[in-house]
Amino acid sequence: MSLLFAVQQQHTWLTFDGGHVSRSDVRPRLQRAAMAVADFEGAVSNVISLEGSPAHAVALIERRLRSDGLVDGEAKVLIHKTRTVGAGYQTLYTAVPLETWQQTYAWAEAQPDHCLLVPITSLLFNALKPGQAVVLQSGRQLSVLAMLKHDMVYRSSLAYSDDPDDLAMTAGALAEQVADDLARGEDNLEPLDVKWCPLLVSHPGEGQPWLDDTLREIFSARSGLAVATVPVRRVLDGEGREYRSGAAWMERAASAGISVNPGGSRIAYLAEWALPWASAASLVFALVLGALGARWTLSAHEANQRAEAIDAQIGQIDTHVQATAAEATVPDRFGQVLQFIDRARTLQQGIDPVAGMGLVQAAAAGQVRILRVRVEEPVAPGAPVPTGGVPDLREPTLRVDAVVDAGRGTPGMQIPTFVERLRRAGFDPVSLDPQNAAASRSAGGFFSYLLKRAAPAPAATAAMPAVPVAGNAAELAAVAGATP
Repeated sequence: MSLLFAVQQQHTWLTFDGGHVSRSDVRPRLQRAAMAVADFEGAVSNVISLEGSPAHAVALIERRLRSDGLVDGEAKVLIHKTRTVGAGYQTLYTAVPLETWQQTYAWAEAQPDHCLLVPITSLLFNALKPGQAVVLQSGRQLSVLAMLKHDMVYRSSLAYSDDPDDLAMTAGALAEQVADDLARGEDNLEPLDVKWCPLLVSHPGEGQPWLDDTLREIFSARSGLAVATVPVRRVLDGEGREYRSGAAWMERAASAGISVNPGGSRIAYLAEWALPWASAASLVFALVLGALGARWTLSAHEANQRAEAIDAQIGQIDTHVQATAAEATVPDRFGQVLQFIDRARTLQQGIDPVAGMGLVQAAAAGQVRILRVRVEEPVAPGAPVPTGGVPDLREPTLRVDAVVDAGRGTPGMQIPTFVERLRRAGFDPVSLDPQNAAASRSAGGFFSYLLKRAAPAPAATAAMPAVPVAGNAAELAAVAGATP
């Protein structure tokens, strides 16, 4: 529900409710929250220049008005604006008879709903910026307030009656006074934006000009200022008579900040004014929360569906694992197969006895006589090392037993030459004690070597022909005995 806007026009109160207006000769009882603009019936408003501290402005203004005879008795002085000018200051004020002030203030506070009381001069000042002026047409009274860059100008005139001729004469005289004030000021060379605000003007009849337009043109011609009308709207009274009014423009210029009510009343009024906006904001907020809630619900539903699908997949995997767990048993002969694989891997990594015997035979040609070649098996981990000088073996290795052939080769160089040829063939010969010491003493040149595994050199491999001999250790020994 919209707020009411009440304006005091001399001894009459006008209450605007949207496109309708009602008139009352006494202070009305407002049934809803309202903004009331008062001229306080005989209050004096003006701009005064004073010296000293602005804190003493109220006492100085009251004394000046009483000495000039403008106020009888006690008065309530309202300061609307104070501006520093040189060594002094200018003050825009309104002096209200104390009794009128108390009655009007009490009426505003006694309304059943929130009602802010705004002095008409405060409203006009609040509507202006530097370089602007406004003319308020309120019944028989015309008021002008101009905000210049370095000065303020206020004039007000009251016509003898509501007759258009009296109002026209008042508008012309007021325009001349304003023109004189502007001519004496420091800002007369700067353009002034002037607005005309008719509070309530009745329809003049078909084909007749509106009274506010006529007065505005007279004021513009007599003052030399370009005057434009504020936005006006059509209103009707209770009997259907048509008017046009600038009350909507005045309502936009009014605010809680320029009211004379206490702070609690201002806050309550602002809450009443903001209630529709707060309700709309609450509705929008509720819709947003509802949309977010629906979105979160859908997201949660989708997440639950994904979780259920994942749980089903996990269940299928568990079932498959349990089904295959019974089949994942070790066969009965797995140990024997594993031993066979280990033995095959050992033989694959060990020395080739057939190729090794051919290399040994080639190295012994013309120097020594080979007695025996056999494969020494690696020592099992933890088993005792055999005697006879055999080192701790970890892979199959060839053992060569031979004797020096005294009738061949260079005397004393048979064994070094044989060892050198073995090294060229890719072996790492390790000297061993002969197994038969008596044979060593009788034969005179008996010796033994352990041929460790080594990668054969490409050149040596190409030089030494491979001997395609296969057989067990006994056959190797027999072949080794048949030396050239």
